[in-house]
Amino acid sequence: MPLSDAAPHVVALPLDDRDPDTRPPAAPGTPVPVRALRARLLEAGAASLDDAELLRLLIEPHRPKRAAGLAFVLLERFGTASRALAAPPDRLLAIPGLGEPAAAAIKAAEALGIGLARAALPDTILPMLGSYDRVIEYCRALAGHRPVEEFRLLLLDARNRLIRDELHQRGTINHAPAYPREICVRALEVGASAVIAVHNHPSGDPTPSDADRTITEKTALALKSIGVTLHDHIVVTPSDTFSFRARGLL
Repeated sequence: MPLSDAAPHVVALPLDDRDPDTRPPAAPGTPVPVRALRARLLEAGAASLDDAELLRLLIEPHRPKRAAGLAFVLLERFGTASRALAAPPDRLLAIPGLGEPAAAAIKAAEALGIGLARAALPDTILPMLGSYDRVIEYCRALAGHRPVEEFRLLLLDARNRLIRDELHQRGTINHAPAYPREICVRALEVGASAVIAVHNHPSGDPTPSDADRTITEKTALALKSIGVTLHDHIVVTPSDTFSFRARGLL
């Protein structure tokens, strides 16, 4: 058969590879070989890599040909690696070419980071103790990088040990509702003797609003009526913190 009459040889490619609309933009410049990044991480530590390189190492086992470009897209969309880790799964899955395995790896990395911060918590959680800075770091790991406001509760037993932390309400970019009655109900359900309230300000400014001050007062009074203490209300951002207790507001 003449060559011109031969049927073309077609190689079926995954959707990501044959549809340009599903491809993420390529990262600028020539990426460092991933083997070199792994070696640098293991020899010199995480501080020797930037956010894009760390994200690339997370993604590379699942998207080896796209990891550098996808890391670039994540930083473009979320700003920092920490905010990318804290992104909701649906927003991660909306990134073309990322896929479930890589998105799951990103969320697993976030969960491990929170677990590490929790493991560093002191046995006794009280604002007046020197170890309270570890509580602040834990609160920041829980909520500091979230894209919307979240109101969380640290529920403590009679010896001020953490029973559990829970999401009370998820809100918007600049507001998260809190309901003193529901907080009291939950404290009674788990047998808490004290509570630390936590919420984040995605704006980066931890200064409490008038509404934050009002809900703190109402929550403290409601909890007091059932014999539970509000130890603190902590407002966190990725880099700053406001403690109602430290400012003399509780």
